[in-house]
Amino acid sequence: MGGACSTYWEEERCIQGFDIFSYGSVTWTLTQTTEQLLNTFERKILRRIYGPVQNGGRWRPRCNNELYTLYNDLNIVEDIKIRSLGWAGHIIRMEEERIPKKVLNGTFHNTRPVGRPRTRWEDVVQRDALQLLGVRGCGRRAENRDEWRHALREAKARKGL
Repeated sequence: MGGACSTYWEEERCIQGFDIFSYGSVTWTLTQTTEQLLNTFERKILRRIYGPVQNGGRWRPRCNNELYTLYNDLNIVEDIKIRSLGWAGHIIRMEEERIPKKVLNGTFHNTRPVGRPRTRWEDVVQRDALQLLGVRGCGRRAENRDEWRHALREAKARKGL
């Protein structure tokens, strides 16, 4: 059975590790590479929690589909995206004098490095709002807290929660 979490307590501790790991993740700029690394990490942890399967007297690791069927929750990337959208709504509703709002809306006057610009958090949030909520330009909709919260709950429900 390998290194699977054998007791309920160990499984709860492993799942709480996701919460600890994702703390502060709302400010991350998720690129495709980062998303792939996070999904790989999540599957590694889920394989440890649920352990291998015995088929015909031989042990084999669980397939990705088996893991996600057993876990039956948002994957870590989708969870981070929805949390980021919630944080974006919070920032949109802030007063202009607050530091997070100033940082988001501020412009920096220094020379840019040569090459393609780095992916900005704001662009990722806009992409995720379109992908998960079907909303283009989430600013107006996020100003209404109840409507924004309802939209985020619908997005979670569509993903299977």
